[in-house]
Amino acid sequence: MSGTTGPTKAGTTPTEAEATPIEAGTASTRAEAGTTGGAAEAGTTGGIRAQVKRHLARRVGARPGEGATVLIYHRVGGGSPDELDVTTTDFTAQADLLAELPPGRVVPLDEAVDRIEAGRRTPSTVLTFDDGFADVYDNAWPLLRERGLPFTIYLASGHVGGEMRWEGSTAKTSGAPGLSWEQLREMTASGLCTVANHTRSHARPELLTTAELDACNDDVEQHLGVRPRHYAYTWGVPVPHMEPALRARFRTAATGEVGRNTPGVDPVRLRRVPVRRTDPIDFFRAKLYGRLIPERAYARIVASAKAVGARA
Repeated sequence: MSGTTGPTKAGTTPTEAEATPIEAGTASTRAEAGTTGGAAEAGTTGGIRAQVKRHLARRVGARPGEGATVLIYHRVGGGSPDELDVTTTDFTAQADLLAELPPGRVVPLDEAVDRIEAGRRTPSTVLTFDDGFADVYDNAWPLLRERGLPFTIYLASGHVGGEMRWEGSTAKTSGAPGLSWEQLREMTASGLCTVANHTRSHARPELLTTAELDACNDDVEQHLGVRPRHYAYTWGVPVPHMEPALRARFRTAATGEVGRNTPGVDPVRLRRVPVRRTDPIDFFRAKLYGRLIPERAYARIVASAKAVGARA
């Protein structure tokens, strides 16, 4: 997360239809989360964040926004203080809310894209998990399976069966385990899980190559028998010069730009909405309904606080 907000048209105020570029999963997100500090410090700052978010979510209506809201998760119940590591207790409450939505609201990524391409603005929610942490299998998968909730895993295939270590990783100090191919086969065999491309090595955006894309595709096809149809930019950062290669290989490419997806969205610039550890349930509900004003307001507060700190 960059903590910055996107440009708005001159003379207008931001609306929920406007996207805010926030790089999901960036190093700055992890610094904000307090991963370099102690647990007590993270708990204190986390409590403040939750209070702010709770206040921002108070006046959000329950009418769902148009189009597809694609939620970003990374870890579930990993035991770290990282903002991208949602507790199992919180994820259970979130899964319960998702399961209570009307039929046809929580859909696989392909179905959401089908609706967009058909010109439909039907409210949809898509669940995605970046990277491929094993705690997604341990803690999220039983809840998703029990509730019949479809989801996509954007997999960094080179870390399957190993440790999730790369520059800026949420597991940089803990060496959290990655998913195994056996676990991935179990989830995909259920029909609920779609495995998508997140490069083989979790390559930095400036180092993205066709070799990285093809290596991940080959790994997934070899072990799961299906070639990925979707991609997510590492750190959520688009790579414009790679867009022709992405269009040739994938149906979509997902960014970390916050917003809903409606007819006319560029398929290699899908917007998503991050779910964080300090999101109170009302704040999560606003995201779930595609009501993103609280998320953008929070991003502005974080950006302002960082700017003040930089000047101090």
